[in-house]
Amino acid sequence: MTEPPKDCVWLRVLSTSDTHGHLLGYDYARAAVVEAWGLARAATCISRARADAPVSILLDNGDFLQGTPLAQLFCGQAHGGPHPVLSAMEAMGYDAIGLGNHEFNYGLDRLDEITALTQIPVLCANVLTAKGATPQEDIPFRPPSVILHREVTDPQNGETVELRIGVLSVLPTQILTWDGAHLAGRVEVRDMVEAAKTQAAKLREAGADLVILLAHTGIDPAADGPEAENAATALARVPGVDAMVTGHTHKLFPDAAVQGAELDTKAGTIGGVPTVMPGYRGSHVGVIDLFLQRDDAGWSVASHHVMLQPVEGVEEDPEVVAAIARAHQATLDYITRPLGQSSRPIHSYFSQLRDDLPTRLVAMAQYNEIKSRLEGTSHAHLPLLSASAPYQTGGRSGPTAYVDIPAGPLSVRDANTLYPFPNALCAVLTSGAELHDWLERSASAFLQIKAGQGAQPLLNPAFPGHAIDTIYGLTYQIDLRLPPAFDENGARLRPAGEKSRVQNLCMNGAPVRADDQFVVAVSGYRAYGGGPYASCAPQRVVVQTDARGLESVVSFVQSGGVDTLRDDPCWHFVPVVGASALFATGPGLAQHGDDIARLGASVLGPREDGFIDISLPLDRNTCESAA
Repeated sequence: MTEPPKDCVWLRVLSTSDTHGHLLGYDYARAAVVEAWGLARAATCISRARADAPVSILLDNGDFLQGTPLAQLFCGQAHGGPHPVLSAMEAMGYDAIGLGNHEFNYGLDRLDEITALTQIPVLCANVLTAKGATPQEDIPFRPPSVILHREVTDPQNGETVELRIGVLSVLPTQILTWDGAHLAGRVEVRDMVEAAKTQAAKLREAGADLVILLAHTGIDPAADGPEAENAATALARVPGVDAMVTGHTHKLFPDAAVQGAELDTKAGTIGGVPTVMPGYRGSHVGVIDLFLQRDDAGWSVASHHVMLQPVEGVEEDPEVVAAIARAHQATLDYITRPLGQSSRPIHSYFSQLRDDLPTRLVAMAQYNEIKSRLEGTSHAHLPLLSASAPYQTGGRSGPTAYVDIPAGPLSVRDANTLYPFPNALCAVLTSGAELHDWLERSASAFLQIKAGQGAQPLLNPAFPGHAIDTIYGLTYQIDLRLPPAFDENGARLRPAGEKSRVQNLCMNGAPVRADDQFVVAVSGYRAYGGGPYASCAPQRVVVQTDARGLESVVSFVQSGGVDTLRDDPCWHFVPVVGASALFATGPGLAQHGDDIARLGASVLGPREDGFIDISLPLDRNTCESAA
């Protein structure tokens, strides 16, 4: 228990962020209880933390509506009642919620319907119905802020006085890229720092005694310019902000692994501002204790204490469990529906380094969806391709976050594991030159491998697995001996005229020419520039659908398409003499010995983080089988 300094009022600010619909400690993909996450476990920690402090508030920092089959089932269609995530938050007594980027995945209309059914203030200061000439003239899409009221006892005179706590929220402007299909022409955005400066000042003018900033953005000390996606360091400099909750990148703060000139992990501050980032999936509760003094000028923070409370091993709050019990059962009933069969196992342990079955399955499902919609259009005569990426490849989600489906029956659960994001599908018109650029950006996820130097790391950890696209309908090779052409943000690292990593780009054995025209089936996220990819001009989006990737996978499996997928890979690495690639994957790979042997890979052993290390020889054609 924290003891407040003498003559101070103790305000405890509790927070969650990036829960992504993880209400229970339950993994829907693996049908397994998990003790390390879940809002129901966080609720128990929050109840205990509230009991220790005389005055507290509870806030959420966004990305609560997407991420589990439960969350997406109740986002995808109207159910005549509150969304279960918001039902849980109401049961827990949240005081305010900031929007995250993933709240926009289902479009503005569905977001309106969902948030209209909660009494909790839902905030966002920098997504705008209309953008003014100055930030002061902006018309926000949602209330930008709220003032919460708490009665406190002034320790100097024993009087009961009102403490007015201003809360405002911002999120990355990149939502216009990531969800451009839903948002283009309907909302505008303002830079997070600009919006926060304006709204913090307005809160002070409205009588707020202190200001808490819900910043759905990551901590990147190098990201200091306008429109930065991870701008927590710049936001900490906003005048009038007393404390900050960050998120978006699913990391932890305070944490010794997060370093920077303005970061103090011991004190839990960025630029002197008390700050937390409470992880992912409800893994932690952020706790900021503010000790406030009052003088003629008002209240100020005399001192503070910041910590993260892990939920692992904590029992679930029965009230929250009861509030969502029906939704949980409805989700189980939905995801266990049978869809079809697969005569072979489907796993993603190698999906980042070869043309793999999970990626191919999704691509062919997209292809079928778009092909039917192109019929009778002016672009129906053009070759149709399909671009897809591996969506379950460990990373920050941990060593169990892989596709691992045994041969046999397939259910909605399996389809959701293959395509866990609510992206709408579309088709884009593209040239041969643009395809080459597209694949060169994908190939930049791999580090340079030098001949004759033995084992070398393969993957740039800054690239998530879902940034590695394969374009089906083409064949090509990737030469790892050359350095990458782009960084993880899509910035060019070397001149465009230099030799490309992507070589021998062909379709049906014929070289792809720069001016050849194609249509590519792809997710709206990628079409509008998600990841290190160039955004497609709106006029080149030739088909825009309401169909989502998951729906296309469900239809494909139901049609018996899985066993029609071929094993011939469309790409492989150019052999590198005297070299092998090192990479980490999930320990579940051990159950697929035939696949390990087929690639000539070697299991080097387990790691402390739960992954296992693998070595892959590069002195022959690798990625020879997608099965």
